[in-house]
Parts: sequence; structure tokens; C-alpha cells
Amino acid sequence: KHQKLKRARLAVEPLLAAVQGEIDYLEQVEAFLSQLDIYRTPEDLRTLEEIRDELIQQAYLKAPEHHQDNKKDTEFYRYETPSGFELLVGRNNRQNDLLTFRVAGDYDLWFHTQEIPGSHVLLRLDAGAIPDEVDLQFVADISAFYSRARQSEIVPVIYTKPKFVYKPKGAKPGMVVYKQEQVFWGKPQRAETHIAQLIGIQN
Repeated sequence: KHQKLKRARLAVEPLLAAVQGEIDYLEQVEAFLSQLDIYRTPEDLRTLEEIRDELIQQAYLKAPEHHQDNKKDTEFYRYETPSGFELLVGRNNRQNDLLTFRVAGDYDLWFHTQEIPGSHVLLRLDAGAIPDEVDLQFVADISAFYSRARQSEIVPVIYTKPKFVYKPKGAKPGMVVYKQEQVFWGKPQRAETHIAQLIGIQN
């Protein structure tokens, strides 16, 4: 009987891991869809089309007749830290992968909410550049805002070098693991205020 239970457990554990992977991925997609209320531009609509295309590719949605993939990638969200460093934010899983594995440079810092679905965020740094704590706080706030925890008061955000971010074999778009991270606490409401001010200036 003990052996039967052991065999059953060994058979079930990979299935549970696979199901958890599916849940994690769909929660990541949901985090991007939850940002619908801040989508205001044609670029934002293309972002949604990219999410739709991704879900079709992952077999969660059925492709409509005459469907064509969105050929032109959308632009990342771009911000500037208090010290003038460029900040890039992925709008969806496709962009997250692009940002982390194509755009990120050796000197950059990679941010993500800790164990919470959300955007990959990249602080662009040149060789020898050292961001101030105010810059790190700004990036942590932005990272917290572009996550599933954006309604929270304070959110744990990790950062590390891009070289310490990996995509597990067979992982779905946007899903990564990381190491040698440090934790900062982000305040999404502070980022929301900053973004609202920027939108007001642009309008």
C-alpha cells in the first residue's frame, strides 16, 4: 500500500507542477489585462492585440478567420528616474521577454515584483553609473504599479543584474527565474501619481 501511494504521488507531482505553471502564466496575463484602465493610446490597443496573439499561440484562444499576427512590436513604457536614467517597462509577456533577453545590457538593473505577476522593468545604466537610492525607489514604485499588486500600499520588488535572470526550459512567454536579488519596497500609489502628472503634461 505504501508503494502504491508513493507511485501515485510521484505521478501526480509533475501534473501539479504543470498546473501551477499554467496558473502562474495566466495570472501574469491577467496582470497586464488589469491595466486596461490606463490604456489610452493606439499603442495600448496594439499591446492588447499582442496579448491576444500570444494567447492564440499558446492555444488558450482560437484564432479567428483571416487572423494575422500583429507584426510590429509595440514600444515599451518609458520613464526617466529623478537622476535622469532611462527606465523601460514591458507592456505584456512578449515585451517582457524582449526587454529581459534582448534589450538588457551588462550594466543595467532588472526589476520585478517579488513572487507577484507583473512587468519586467529595466533601469538602463552605462558602465560606472551608480543610481541613487531615490532612483531605485522610483523604479521600485513603477514596478509595483505595473503589477498585480498595484492596489496595495507597499509591495516587495526585487532587483538584480540581467545576467542573473533565466528562462527555464519550456517556460511560457514572460516567465523567468532569477537569483542574487535584492529587495526594495515599492509604493504603487506614488507611481500612479507620477504617471498621472506625466499624462496631464502630455495632454
